[in-house]
Amino acid sequence: MSRTPAVRRRGEVLEQAILDATWEEIQAVGFTKLTMEGVAKRAGTSKPVLYRRWADRTELIMACAVSRMPTVESVPDTGSLRGDAVELLTQLRDRMSAVGPIVIVTLVGEVTHYPTFRREFLHKFIDRLVELMNETVLDRAVARGEITESQLTDRLRRLPIDLARNEFLITGAIADEAIEEIIDQVFLPALHYRRNLPAEAAEPAPEPSPAPGDRRSERRGVTGATAGDREADAGRDLV
Repeated sequence: MSRTPAVRRRGEVLEQAILDATWEEIQAVGFTKLTMEGVAKRAGTSKPVLYRRWADRTELIMACAVSRMPTVESVPDTGSLRGDAVELLTQLRDRMSAVGPIVIVTLVGEVTHYPTFRREFLHKFIDRLVELMNETVLDRAVARGEITESQLTDRLRRLPIDLARNEFLITGAIADEAIEEIIDQVFLPALHYRRNLPAEAAEPAPEPSPAPGDRRSERRGVTGATAGDREADAGRDLV
């Protein structure tokens, strides 16, 4: 009986086979026991093939995690800021769940040491969701008249995503109830608070005037005068 000749895999086909084998190996032996040798054996290839693409096991696992995260291209228009924000956090939950809390937590701690993969990992893990929050969810809400641009700060724009991410990293899951609580009990109240905040209250508070007899203010005045005297003296020297 003739044997079917083995098909030589190259390029993206080989790379995807290795990434699939990496994920299977994580499920079989766990994150901490995964080795390049084990992945190579499961993928039907050799360790040198792996090392030509990834410097070590952490870099390989990072690439595997990125490949498994569902791509998020859009957020359904539910007709309200609340509904859109819930949809976005649900997508964030689904993406992180596809990889799992152990892998995510470990990679978040390691990613700063791997500049080659840092940008891609962070973009797919968080940055793309922040873009969708700003360019889709919040822009829609402004267009509907639900909120105004003046209510939005950089911190508020990221707040739902930051809270949902931290919930997952700490507890290993994000329940539907947790998503709704983040939106209903934190995000929307914060937006409404800023909407009702008097304009002057949002301005930085002026520095208080020194109290009469405040020796610290006297010292500041002396210091300032001394500096001014030095500048004047320097000016006279140049004449």
